[in-house]
Amino acid sequence: MKFNCLIPELRVFNLEKSKKFYTEILGFNVQYERNDFAMMTLGDCQIMLQKLTLPSTKGSWNVSDDLKYPLGRGINFQIILPDISKVYYSLKKHKVKIFIDLIVSDYQENDINNHVLEFLVQDPDGYLLRFQQDIEDWHFGNSQEMADSLFELVLNGKKTATSSLYFKDDKISEGFSILTNWKQTKKMLIYTTKTYVTTFNKVSSEHAQKEGEGDKSLKTWKKLHKEFFTEELAQYNLAFNENCKVCCEEFKVVKLLKNNDRI
Repeated sequence: MKFNCLIPELRVFNLEKSKKFYTEILGFNVQYERNDFAMMTLGDCQIMLQKLTLPSTKGSWNVSDDLKYPLGRGINFQIILPDISKVYYSLKKHKVKIFIDLIVSDYQENDINNHVLEFLVQDPDGYLLRFQQDIEDWHFGNSQEMADSLFELVLNGKKTATSSLYFKDDKISEGFSILTNWKQTKKMLIYTTKTYVTTFNKVSSEHAQKEGEGDKSLKTWKKLHKEFFTEELAQYNLAFNENCKVCCEEFKVVKLLKNNDRI
């Protein structure tokens, strides 16, 4: 395997317990192992786990004989993934306490602003793991009236789905994203629970109801979206037809966001 130039080695009290946490809950893979050691990977992330033996013996790399929980005080390990939702909800499923819950942060890198979503969790030995992903801000529609009114429908729990034209090679949204109003003065973190591609004429009445617009009927959904999709297609010199592909998305609100949220 190819090794990163910097790989943290974490001394752990119980190697089997730590391996189980990293593999079964966080999704790491064991690349290779010895009796007292395991090489773990997740995406491009590499972490080594080494059983802690006390008292120290000659030649040991343990810096002290009085290491106590939590280990790693004063440091956190940033783990960057394309999508942190799988790890986050796996932790929730296994009832693991989140040390610092989901938060949106902006970190300045020279002239670049890195807009990220992150959370911190402690592993069985107390090491802080900081899971992070790039995050996208978006709003509904192409006008302030549409963006703001649909945002309020979501805020009030009346809208739990949306739809958009689907073109070949389009990336289907998954995981977390940030829904905003038109001027981005209001924001919420949402989690996409389901996506699928169908055609305009096969969108169901159940989906139309989840979109929550007007009287929530399929007839109203078709009227509103035919108008909107016709305008969008015209930008590409394409005409609307009943067989045009549509991506349907269902989501839930995770939390409302404040402008000063930051770890």
